[in-house]
Amino acid sequence: MNATILHEERNGWPAQARPDRKLPEPWTPELLTGWDHIHHHGLSPDGQYLAFVWLRDGNSDLYVMPIHGPAEMGFRDAWPHRLTFNRTAQAAWTDCPPRWSPDNRYLAYAAHGDIWLAAIEGGRPRRLTEGGFGDSSPIFSPDGSRIYFISGRGDFNNLCYTTPDGDWPVALTRFTGDVSDPRPAPDGRQIAFIYHPQDDLNRSEVCIVPAEGGEVRHLTGAPGVWDMQARWSPDSSMLTFTSNRSGWTELYLLTVSTGELRQLTSGNADVTGHGWSPGGRRIALVINRNGAADLYLLKVASGEMDLLRAANGWHSLPQWRSDRHWLTVEFESPATLPDIWRVDATTGEGQPITFSTPPALATATMAQPEFVTYSSTGDTTIPALLFRPAAASADEPCAAIVYPHGGPTDEHGRYFDMVVQWLIAKGYAVLAPNYRGSTGYGLAHQQALHGNWGIVDCDDMLAAADYLAGLDWVDGQRLGIYGASYGSYLATLALARDDRQPRRFKCGVAKYGDSDILASWAQGDRPGREDLERQMGHPTTNRGGYRAGSPIYDVANIEAPLLILHGADDDRVHPKQSEQLVEEMKRLGKTYELFVYEGEGHGFLQTGNLQHFYATLGRFLDWYLL
Repeated sequence: MNATILHEERNGWPAQARPDRKLPEPWTPELLTGWDHIHHHGLSPDGQYLAFVWLRDGNSDLYVMPIHGPAEMGFRDAWPHRLTFNRTAQAAWTDCPPRWSPDNRYLAYAAHGDIWLAAIEGGRPRRLTEGGFGDSSPIFSPDGSRIYFISGRGDFNNLCYTTPDGDWPVALTRFTGDVSDPRPAPDGRQIAFIYHPQDDLNRSEVCIVPAEGGEVRHLTGAPGVWDMQARWSPDSSMLTFTSNRSGWTELYLLTVSTGELRQLTSGNADVTGHGWSPGGRRIALVINRNGAADLYLLKVASGEMDLLRAANGWHSLPQWRSDRHWLTVEFESPATLPDIWRVDATTGEGQPITFSTPPALATATMAQPEFVTYSSTGDTTIPALLFRPAAASADEPCAAIVYPHGGPTDEHGRYFDMVVQWLIAKGYAVLAPNYRGSTGYGLAHQQALHGNWGIVDCDDMLAAADYLAGLDWVDGQRLGIYGASYGSYLATLALARDDRQPRRFKCGVAKYGDSDILASWAQGDRPGREDLERQMGHPTTNRGGYRAGSPIYDVANIEAPLLILHGADDDRVHPKQSEQLVEEMKRLGKTYELFVYEGEGHGFLQTGNLQHFYATLGRFLDWYLL
């Protein structure tokens, strides 16, 4: 275990490794950190090949493989071909996909803040832009003569283009505000993109600009409305986009020439992704309901929608093959690692194309969650996923963990989570609440924290503990709370704001979270700062709310031991947030352990550090809860 720990300290006697607790088979540290995450796939224009990002061996490199896979082509011919070797490891949620050239010969991708070009036949990739300006989201023009991308040259991210020869970039927009998700029209004449104005951080707009440059047309835009995912129809006459204007994230159809707008979906659920069929008659949709993201097909003319595939999991990034007979999607579930699947467009039958599950892990028993709800303050019902270990019973109740997600506008969905499966194998129950502030349950639920972080969401954590304590197969005296990022912040808050004796939680784990959100606003990167302002307002207008939401002022109330973990290179939540928390806990004589990992950002990626994290987390929880 080669962890690179930059700083380690404790106050009080640390949790000991229990000699009577052994890792359950096959959950070794090597297995926990040895699985590889396949994500951000792209289907070639001719439908014969897949490109994807493979997070493995400390890198997020690009691979290409035939679409038919080992079942049809044999093991050797279908094996993925690696195109890059030095692309820095990135968490999937911060990465962007590679993009095919129209002739199927090249991939454009982002690495080290620049745009690169890799030939499918091999050879050294070529750098097309220089300077490390945070260039990202490359995409070819339909004729292959240009590569559009988003660049941070200047104070904001704007739309630019270069050529496959690496000509000097040309800016198409010069906004005071960020641009994202460029999409050239199939006829090549216009580029659609999303604009995020600075004067309303809860607003985003669908815009288009001529490919040759010129005046930007704002096709949508309303105060507090979030319009995203603009996608062209095959004939370039219409755009679909998602919008939360109805109170849910629905799909809309816009005729570009007239501005006519038509709502395509309505059903108290969120559209998380979509893609036009090559003929333009159908749209593949991913719809998120109660934590499951299912695949649907919608007929554009009639609006009729049919379920294509539901598998108690999470589909994403649907892409049509040119013959329209099937699609590719990324799929995972609580019991299935993320892979790329091929789905028949008629029957919905799915077949994996990639196989990321290590053979040793294939023998493990994976837990499926139960969708539950529980009551919280204000007569609010909180949805959650409940994972129960097989051996738990009223005669032998188990310890349990409350596991808040990050964000706060993320959600606990039916996707694979190695930490959860490992905790279940160790005998813990896990409750994953979609507390107020979460995505997936309507705009009112998502915006419940606007102006008041750390109040009702903390109530939801304490109510989660009460719900677990009321289950006859859970030992209510052995509850812990663990979270990362915003979940870490909630874990600290729950310990600091618990007013019950004895306290609900016997221990907590805070992984790169805030302790003083006003100081965090000043210390963090611009995207994180703007996200905080989007929800809390600027500190000059809500300083009291920033203070009320900060657990640093309530450390005196913490009685449970707290494990604190942070990355030294975290730009989103600066490690000073954990340092400040530790200083206050030390001053007040509280029990804590702190580990700061060298070379880690907002999300741990290095194998040695991850193995140390798992070992430390297991030691800490086992000592206080089992």
